[in-house]
Amino acid sequence: MTNEQILITVGSSLFSGLLGVLISYWFYSRLEKRKMKTETAREMFGNRHDMHGAGFHKAMNEVMIVFSDSDEVISLIENLFNIVETPQAARSAKAADEALIKLMKGMCKNIGIECKTLPDSYYLKYFSMPK
Repeated sequence: MTNEQILITVGSSLFSGLLGVLISYWFYSRLEKRKMKTETAREMFGNRHDMHGAGFHKAMNEVMIVFSDSDEVISLIENLFNIVETPQAARSAKAADEALIKLMKGMCKNIGIECKTLPDSYYLKYFSMPK
């Protein structure tokens, strides 16, 4: 083997290893982002029975950071904040619910969860056993 062949072999081995690491890193970071988004959505959907509770508030606060790469979700949460900050007398009674449903749908869409056949009213329903 000549020196040129050895350099080509070593160079291509290093290049393929580096390329493999970069591709793995890219896929892993995408997977982690999706996992964080899914966990935040699960937390929000799971705590919607208590919208004044700590679990729901935590999830809503996470949405701003976890979905910061989605202009649509950020726009929907800003709209929800604007509606909630408006006094109830100055807005329609269902405005906050409608904005929350749009936010939930936007989060699902961003994650890749299809909810085409689910009626809007189901986004606010929850299961609770009577005491």
